[in-house]
Amino acid sequence: MPETEWPREIWAAQPDPDDAERRHVLSEHATVPRFEGDSERDCAFHRCVDGDIVDSADRYHREMLIAARARADAAEAERDRLRAELGRLREDAGRYRWLRARDLDTIQSGGVFAGKTPENLVLNLEDLDAAIDAARDHEDRSNG
Repeated sequence: MPETEWPREIWAAQPDPDDAERRHVLSEHATVPRFEGDSERDCAFHRCVDGDIVDSADRYHREMLIAARARADAAEAERDRLRAELGRLREDAGRYRWLRARDLDTIQSGGVFAGKTPENLVLNLEDLDAAIDAARDHEDRSNG
Protein backbone atom coordinates (compact mmCIF):
# COMPACT_ATOMS: atom_id res chain seq x y z
CA MET A 1 0.00 0.00 0.00
CA PRO A 2 1.55 3.35 -0.99
CA GLU A 3 2.16 5.88 1.76
CA THR A 4 -0.34 8.74 1.86
CA GLU A 5 1.15 12.05 0.83
CA TRP A 6 -0.32 14.76 2.97
CA PRO A 7 -0.53 18.32 1.70
CA ARG A 8 2.38 20.56 2.66
CA GLU A 9 0.18 23.61 3.18
CA ILE A 10 -3.31 24.67 4.09
CA TRP A 11 -4.96 27.76 2.69
CA ALA A 12 -7.76 29.58 4.46
CA ALA A 13 -10.16 32.31 3.36
CA GLN A 14 -12.95 34.31 4.85
CA PRO A 15 -15.30 35.01 1.93
CA ASP A 16 -17.13 37.86 3.65
CA PRO A 17 -15.42 40.11 6.24
CA ASP A 18 -18.55 39.94 8.40
CA ASP A 19 -18.80 36.15 8.09
CA ALA A 20 -17.22 34.19 10.97
CA GLU A 21 -16.96 31.00 8.91
CA ARG A 22 -13.70 30.33 7.15
CA ARG A 23 -13.06 28.17 4.13
CA HIS A 24 -10.03 25.86 4.11
CA VAL A 25 -8.42 24.17 1.13
CA LEU A 26 -5.37 21.94 0.92
CA SER A 27 -3.69 23.28 -2.18
CA GLU A 28 -2.80 26.66 -3.60
CA HIS A 29 -4.47 25.55 -6.84
CA ALA A 30 -7.84 25.39 -5.06
CA THR A 31 -7.57 29.10 -4.28
CA VAL A 32 -7.92 30.13 -7.94
CA PRO A 33 -11.47 30.81 -9.17
CA ARG A 34 -12.52 28.15 -11.67
CA PHE A 35 -14.77 30.47 -13.65
CA GLU A 36 -16.01 34.06 -13.73
CA GLY A 37 -18.12 34.66 -10.61
CA ASP A 38 -16.95 31.53 -8.73
CA SER A 39 -18.26 32.65 -5.32
CA GLU A 40 -16.71 29.64 -3.57
CA ARG A 41 -13.17 30.56 -4.53
CA ASP A 42 -13.43 34.27 -5.36
CA CYS A 43 -11.96 35.57 -2.11
CA ALA A 44 -8.53 36.25 -0.61
CA PHE A 45 -6.88 33.04 0.56
CA HIS A 46 -3.92 33.08 2.93
CA ARG A 47 -1.48 30.28 3.56
CA CYS A 48 -1.89 29.15 7.19
CA VAL A 49 0.37 26.15 7.62
CA ASP A 50 3.61 25.47 5.83
CA GLY A 51 5.05 21.96 5.65
CA ASP A 52 8.21 23.22 7.39
CA ILE A 53 6.11 24.07 10.43
CA VAL A 54 4.79 20.50 10.53
CA ASP A 55 8.34 19.12 10.22
CA SER A 56 9.54 21.52 12.93
CA ALA A 57 6.75 20.41 15.24
CA ASP A 58 7.66 16.76 14.63
CA ARG A 59 11.33 17.46 15.35
CA TYR A 60 10.40 19.45 18.47
CA HIS A 61 8.24 16.63 19.85
CA ARG A 62 10.91 14.01 19.06
CA GLU A 63 13.56 16.09 20.84
CA MET A 64 11.25 16.65 23.81
CA LEU A 65 10.63 12.89 24.02
CA ILE A 66 14.37 12.16 23.84
CA ALA A 67 15.02 14.74 26.60
CA ALA A 68 12.23 13.29 28.75
CA ARG A 69 13.67 9.79 28.32
CA ALA A 70 17.13 11.06 29.30
CA ARG A 71 15.68 12.69 32.44
CA ALA A 72 13.82 9.47 33.27
CA ASP A 73 17.00 7.41 32.79
CA ALA A 74 18.94 9.81 35.03
CA ALA A 75 16.21 9.66 37.68
CA GLU A 76 16.22 5.86 37.57
CA ALA A 77 20.01 5.78 37.92
CA GLU A 78 19.82 8.14 40.92
CA ARG A 79 17.05 6.01 42.44
CA ASP A 80 19.18 2.88 42.02
CA ARG A 81 22.19 4.65 43.57
CA LEU A 82 20.11 5.80 46.54
CA ARG A 83 18.66 2.30 47.02
CA ALA A 84 22.18 0.84 47.12
CA GLU A 85 23.30 3.52 49.60
CA LEU A 86 20.22 2.88 51.74
CA GLY A 87 21.08 -0.83 51.80
CA ARG A 88 24.63 -0.07 52.97
CA LEU A 89 23.34 2.34 55.64
CA ARG A 90 20.86 -0.25 56.90
CA GLU A 91 23.69 -2.80 57.20
CA ASP A 92 25.80 -0.29 59.14
CA ALA A 93 22.87 0.57 61.40
CA GLY A 94 22.19 -3.12 62.02
CA ARG A 95 25.83 -3.73 62.96
CA TYR A 96 25.81 -0.77 65.34
CA ARG A 97 22.54 -1.87 66.96
CA TRP A 98 24.00 -5.35 67.43
CA LEU A 99 27.23 -3.97 68.95
CA ARG A 100 25.32 -1.47 71.10
CA ALA A 101 23.16 -4.25 72.57
CA ARG A 102 26.14 -6.47 73.60
CA ASP A 103 26.21 -7.58 77.20
CA LEU A 104 28.83 -5.94 79.42
CA ASP A 105 30.00 -9.46 80.43
CA THR A 106 31.13 -10.16 76.85
CA ILE A 107 34.69 -9.29 77.83
CA GLN A 108 34.68 -12.14 80.35
CA SER A 109 32.91 -14.71 78.18
CA GLY A 110 34.60 -13.75 74.91
CA GLY A 111 33.25 -12.27 71.72
CA VAL A 112 32.92 -8.90 70.07
CA PHE A 113 32.36 -5.84 72.21
CA ALA A 114 33.02 -2.09 72.26
CA GLY A 115 35.46 -0.67 74.73
CA LYS A 116 37.19 2.52 75.72
CA THR A 117 40.86 2.91 76.48
CA PRO A 118 42.92 3.76 78.49
CA GLU A 119 40.15 3.18 81.03
CA ASN A 120 39.60 -0.40 79.72
CA LEU A 121 35.83 -0.07 79.96
CA VAL A 122 33.31 -2.20 78.09
CA LEU A 123 30.58 0.07 76.73
CA ASN A 124 27.03 -0.55 75.55
CA LEU A 125 23.68 1.21 75.18
CA GLU A 126 23.64 4.92 76.06
CA ASP A 127 27.25 4.86 77.35
CA LEU A 128 28.46 3.60 73.96
CA ASP A 129 26.36 6.24 72.15
CA ALA A 130 27.79 9.02 74.33
CA ALA A 131 31.39 7.81 73.92
CA ILE A 132 31.03 7.62 70.12
CA ASP A 133 29.39 11.05 69.94
CA ALA A 134 32.13 12.59 72.09
CA ALA A 135 34.90 10.98 70.01
CA ARG A 136 33.30 12.13 66.74
CA ASP A 137 32.80 15.65 68.09
CA HIS A 138 36.44 15.79 69.22
CA GLU A 139 37.60 14.50 65.82
CA ASP A 140 35.46 17.06 63.95
CA ARG A 141 36.89 19.93 66.01
CA SER A 142 40.45 18.66 65.44
CA ASN A 143 39.94 18.42 61.65
CA GLY A 144 37.85 21.55 61.19
